[in-house]
Formats: sequence, C-alpha cells, structure tokens
Amino acid sequence: MDRRNLLVGLALVVLGMFVLTGTASARTSHNKRVRPSSGGAVETCVVYAEPGSFMDQGEFGASSSIADIVSVECEPVYAEHFVKISATELYDRCNKELSWAEGIPYAPEPGPSYTIKLDNDGNGGAVLWGGPSCAAGESLISAHLTEAPYTTVTTGFTVLPPRVTEPGVKAEPPTSVEGEETSSTATIVEVEFPPVFAEKKVNINASQLFARCLVGPKLDWVGADEKLEAEEAEELSGLKLDNDGNAFVVLLGGESCASGTTLIEASLEEAPYTTYTTEFTIEAPRPTFP
Repeated sequence: MDRRNLLVGLALVVLGMFVLTGTASARTSHNKRVRPSSGGAVETCVVYAEPGSFMDQGEFGASSSIADIVSVECEPVYAEHFVKISATELYDRCNKELSWAEGIPYAPEPGPSYTIKLDNDGNGGAVLWGGPSCAAGESLISAHLTEAPYTTVTTGFTVLPPRVTEPGVKAEPPTSVEGEETSSTATIVEVEFPPVFAEKKVNINASQLFARCLVGPKLDWVGADEKLEAEEAEELSGLKLDNDGNAFVVLLGGESCASGTTLIEASLEEAPYTTYTTEFTIEAPRPTFP
C-alpha cells in the first residue's frame, strides 16, 4: 500500500513539473516579437508595420487619418541595397491619399510605394500617413529587394474604426533602433482622453528627446494632415482632440540622437489640466536580423 502511494505521489510531482514548464514556455513565447511570413521561403529580410493596427482619427480635413512606421530588416550582407515598400491596398483604402517620409528634413512623397536604402546594418524604414477618409479593414504591406535575390516579404496593417479608448498616451513603437548612418529616429505619439474633452487642445512635451538629439533640426512634429506642425521644437501646443477624445502626431528625431529612454508628456491645456506620461526608448544602431 505504501509503495502504491509513493508511485502515485511521484507521478503527481512529475506531472506538476511538466505543467509548470509548459506554462513558463507559453509565457516566454508570448513575449517574443512575431516575424511576418515570407511564404515559406528562406528569409533574407522581414518587414514590420509598427504598430500593426491603427485607429483612424481626426476631424474635418484630417478625418479618418492614420499613420504607421514601416521597418525593414535584412541580412547585413545586403547593406546599402534598395528596398521598395508597397502599400497598394492601403493606398486604395485611404482614398488614394498616402504619403511617405524617412525623417529630417521632412519631405513627404505621395503614392502607393516608396523606395528606401538600407544602412550598413541592413536596416531601413519609412513613416507613412494615410487619409483623410481611410476605410477600416486589413491591408497588405510588402517590401521587395530591388537587386538579387529579389526577396519579397509581407506584413499586415489594419485600419480600425474610430471609437472611445482608454485614456492615456503612448509611443508607437515604444522602442526604436536608430539608423546607422545618421542616428535618426521616429515614433508616433497617440493621446487618448475621455470624450467629454472632445475638441479640446493638448500640449505634448518631448524635451528629453529634443535634448538627446544633438544636431538640428533636433525634433520635427508632423500632424495627421501630414503638415509640419512644429520644427526643431521641444513641445507642441494646440493639438486638437477629435470627437472620441483622440489625436496623434509623428515625432521625427534629427541626426546624432543618443540612445536611452525619454519621457513624453501629454497635458490638457484647460482645466482640469490632466497629464498622462509614457516612455520612448532609442537603441543604438545594430544589425537586427534575424
């Protein structure tokens, strides 16, 4: 009888260890960054939409507008090669209103596609703006090496319909590996206030990021309407919330931005002067593939 109880106890211990190991593995895999599919082929590059979904925002001339940062990572052997990024479906979904830019100096180019040059780490990317009048739904974004082996990789990007969201501020992406050639950076700052503050104005302060970028223009602010709202400025005032209490602006960091974490603040310019904060981290240049 004692031997049987001992065997049962041993089995339960082994089973418990298996369950715990499985749970830990599930948590670990959940935190991994998922790579887009390359159709089963051997990967030489990957492309990301950061964030992978974006709620259309804005009013009047900027209604139903979106933004995204498209990042391309290739094997370093393809350094200084050219990559064509295409977003034809999103171009149609946004009423053929799509613009691209790589950074400072801000010089947007309209169209369904945009060509970038990879840096010496095999990395590159561009910011895109869509709208007004972007329709909700998923679109495909592709990145194509314009030289042998002519690799094409894809990712998805989803336009979400407008709605009331949880109050706060966030940087998308929250972490950025700066470009190897100029140490530039970019992120999208989304602010979300309760809808009772619809059409009120918000101040966004990024003085720490401004100080971290050493060569001017240090920090440019581009609105949902693709207009340069402020040039070489620590903060932006007068950002107007839409009827859901939401708004966004794209921050373009200039040359020689030092790596590290910075604080970004978003504050109502009227009572009750609510302030939300978030962090944005710049990482030093490095190969990020695979």
